[in-house]
Amino acid sequence: MDGERNIWIVKPAGSSRGRGICLKKDLVEIMDMCKQKETQYICQKYIENSMIMKCRKFDIRQWVLVTCWNPLTIWCYAEPYIRFPAADFTFDSLTNRYAHLSNNSVAKNSKLAQVTHHIDGNMWTLADF
Repeated sequence: MDGERNIWIVKPAGSSRGRGICLKKDLVEIMDMCKQKETQYICQKYIENSMIMKCRKFDIRQWVLVTCWNPLTIWCYAEPYIRFPAADFTFDSLTNRYAHLSNNSVAKNSKLAQVTHHIDGNMWTLADF
């Protein structure tokens, strides 16, 4: 497995925008959480040796469309979407959503950092959206 800390990301199956996501190390806690009848969860191994840029994790979204399997035809959108969390990465606190989640819906609520984006040569903050 990836990493020696045995960290897992647990997220509600029917949720979006970072709601309900948490990081867990304890198998009993994960099992208790996933046994709840009212919500189904997805549990994934947390990438512990993720790439870091300027002390922040990041993710890259690249859109593709497969229009045919034979012959394989794939269309790629020209520009990827890159997201950064609102706080510097650290394993010191697994409950710090702003260091571990790069979702804009999470980052916009952070008091820790000003999140900015460069679009068409202009700088925007999340408040502008």
